[in-house]
Amino acid sequence: MTIDKEPSANEDKHGNWLSTIIEGGLPQVLAGPAGKAISRLIGASADIPAAWIEGIAQGHRDKTSARTTVSNAIAEKAAGLAGEDQDLIERALNGMIAASYRKQENRDAVAAVALEDLSRAPPLESSEGPDEDWMNKFERHAEDASSEDLRTIFGKILAGEIRAPGSISPSTLQFVSMMDREVANLINQVLPACSIIGYAFMDMLPWLTFEQKTLLEQAGLWTFDDNMKVKITPDTSRTANIIVRPTSAIQIVTKSNEVIDLRGAILSKAGKDLVGAADVDFDVSLFCPIARETGKVVSAVGASCFRVADGWKIANVSTTIRQISRKPENG
Repeated sequence: MTIDKEPSANEDKHGNWLSTIIEGGLPQVLAGPAGKAISRLIGASADIPAAWIEGIAQGHRDKTSARTTVSNAIAEKAAGLAGEDQDLIERALNGMIAASYRKQENRDAVAAVALEDLSRAPPLESSEGPDEDWMNKFERHAEDASSEDLRTIFGKILAGEIRAPGSISPSTLQFVSMMDREVANLINQVLPACSIIGYAFMDMLPWLTFEQKTLLEQAGLWTFDDNMKVKITPDTSRTANIIVRPTSAIQIVTKSNEVIDLRGAILSKAGKDLVGAADVDFDVSLFCPIARETGKVVSAVGASCFRVADGWKIANVSTTIRQISRKPENG
């Protein structure tokens, strides 16, 4: 029995980086736990994917031969099933091998996204990487990620978990695995209006229809109500800090200590995990006009921040991100 399967576009797309990894060793950014997680994803656990990866390491020079070798080895074992329906056995083996290749192709694509993300923002050397239970669940979901949107999301989730083990819950993996293309596309569009502390600023999403808001609620991204408000409370110096990403915030200076109310939705745990893992910046240019329209804001600027034991601490205020300023009412 032989398998005749032309290499897909995705196999060619990811072949080069897989060959580099296997032939030359993992790049420095993937040393340690990060390398272990990526290696596990592209090496998988069965003989068939392992042999396929070995074929990739040969630079795709002998793909058909590699597949044939695997297929014939399995067929030889299957020949021992004397007295069984040989046509049925061959169809079953063909289906099993095709499914294995398809799942490995999905894992390869997810690993490619994670590698690219980690190359831009490497994990700390002290990171222990994902634990065994988390990787077991992740692999099962990643191997079914056949769309580009899902592969991208899962790849960024893996990179996020490598950087900060325990930051992505198993329920988030389940949430992402249940997405269809429409939901994944909508989530990518609304993430620039979402804060990692658990809010989506709905005034930044005027194009979103009621049906789309409801679809995202039913999918599990958020809970929304048109009357729901995000309350921004200034301190005694009339300053309020809004944490929007793990390392970025918006610092607002208000006219008084009066609370600012903005329309919002409450993100689920999965929603907050996605905000932290996705490589999507908060859109300050959309937020600034909303703050200005309240009539209560003197200025709003971007700031960097970092986590501390009891929350976040503002590190410095950026001079490169757009600033809102309002002229004095008497001026």
